[in-house]
Amino acid sequence: MMFRVLPRYVLKLLYHTKLRNKILFTYIAFILLPLGLFQIIASERISGILLEQSTYSARQGFELTYSFLRYRLQRVEETSDTIAVTPSLSAALREVEGKDTSRQMEMYQELKQTLRSFEDDIDVAKVMLYMQDDIIFANERENFLPMEQAEKAPCFQRLRDERAKLLWCTTSDIQQQGSDSPYLHVVRNLLNTANYAEILGRIQIDVKKSVLQSILAKADVVKNSVTYLRDAEGRMILSSQPGAAPQLDDELPGNDDQTYVFDNGTTYYLYHPIPSSQWSMVTEIPLIEIVEESRKLRNFLLILLLIIATVAYFIAYVLAHSITRRISQLITHLKDVQSGALVALPRKQGRDEVGELIHTYNFMVNKIEDMNKEQYRLGQEMKNAELKALQSQINPHFLYNTLDMINWMANRGMNQDIKGVVKALSRFYKLSLSNGRDIISLREEIDHVSFYVQIQNIRFDHKIDYAVEVPEELLETPIPKITLQPIVENAIMHGILGRVSREGSIRIRAYADGSDLVVAVEDNGIGMDPDKLAKLQSGTLDASETGSGYGAMNVKLRLQSYFGEEYGLTYASEAGKGTLVTVRIPRNEV
Repeated sequence: MMFRVLPRYVLKLLYHTKLRNKILFTYIAFILLPLGLFQIIASERISGILLEQSTYSARQGFELTYSFLRYRLQRVEETSDTIAVTPSLSAALREVEGKDTSRQMEMYQELKQTLRSFEDDIDVAKVMLYMQDDIIFANERENFLPMEQAEKAPCFQRLRDERAKLLWCTTSDIQQQGSDSPYLHVVRNLLNTANYAEILGRIQIDVKKSVLQSILAKADVVKNSVTYLRDAEGRMILSSQPGAAPQLDDELPGNDDQTYVFDNGTTYYLYHPIPSSQWSMVTEIPLIEIVEESRKLRNFLLILLLIIATVAYFIAYVLAHSITRRISQLITHLKDVQSGALVALPRKQGRDEVGELIHTYNFMVNKIEDMNKEQYRLGQEMKNAELKALQSQINPHFLYNTLDMINWMANRGMNQDIKGVVKALSRFYKLSLSNGRDIISLREEIDHVSFYVQIQNIRFDHKIDYAVEVPEELLETPIPKITLQPIVENAIMHGILGRVSREGSIRIRAYADGSDLVVAVEDNGIGMDPDKLAKLQSGTLDASETGSGYGAMNVKLRLQSYFGEEYGLTYASEAGKGTLVTVRIPRNEV
């Protein structure tokens, strides 16, 4: 009986309740409570997304910075390798001992010029050579130091005890200057190239801390984070933030070439050992900085919800329809966010609390979209960094063959010819570096190719006829560096040298085609059969089939990364007659 009376009593109560109270009750029961529950769920979800995105961005920035730092350190180590195998340096040190003062001073100028040629003020600030104390200029201190000083230094003692190829050291390990020296150092032994068991001297390469510090700073993508180099004992070698003190005192896990990620509850750590040294790159990120934005957003939504609940008691009966319609619309879009659809609401939604909530939602959607775009941009930058790393790896076989040719010429007393080869090689690598620029003028690119052909002509008895036909008005057109050299290298190594006579010609032409620059490289080498040409055009040709397809593929990928898929390389070839490679880039978008 009671169950029959209760529905009638409720209906009667609703009938007699003021509409304002019914709207308020309905708002609280069916809108405000679900919205509050959703706010709790959405806040936790958004906090998780923001935390995930922040840590992902931090790791991407760390990996990218580590790759670039490792690349710069390898450049220095490769320079030390080059110095160590320089025959003229080893020969001069063998010869200088026991010579009269006049001859020693002559060799001083030769050795100094050799060492200075490796100083580019970018990767290598200074090269020091430790030599026997009885040599007259051993205490010169600008590029030369006595061997006795090296024997007392802890860094060189470690080099001897560990029998290492090279070591990275701080100034305090060398005991040459104070700990506030602006340099870090690479040390290694200079062996007798005629007897590798004999140590002729020791090499010290100085690297500017400021250069490495600017690289480390790129990993600080989160506010108040710090990135630094630390040694095996936990001492900080170099920091992106001067005066920063490392918070990590524990021994770091692992010693292999991979990134480790961990946290201690208050700080998020990224750690990567650096091969060929006992150092590690570490980034410390306060966790409070990572979660700060999500906490602010959660608090803002909570405060906004409380404001809406308070004000709604007074204005719900006036704006019931508007509030119900707009909140329903907002709930629908928020559910879409949970499913991955980021659609902003129209901006003209009023200036009341619901309108503010919609404005906050739009801000959140835009922020998430911006973070997704940032994630994509970081991926593109990593891809570009990898392509730039490929671009910077000048063919080691070319350098080896050139040095071997110089050695052969030196044995035959061809001093004037050696000067020409060394000058061409120096200018070739100077243009390859281009002061760190990725974009150079077409004039510089053609000069770079000309020095390469000049060296190859000396190597192959001047059997390569080289011609350039470029209008003067196109010579200053910007072009990514090292675009033409791999193409000319293919033309020589796999075109001209494939002929029975091992001679031929290379012709470079350039012309404007609308808003594009077209550069054509044509040779009269052995050419390619249709099957190989088709594979090369489609990008399915294995680099091992040509021996140098890796370089041409690198050029193609770089051009398409810069300008888009419609630009790059095209080929035309006929077996026995030669090959034509056409490079197309926009003239005004480099």
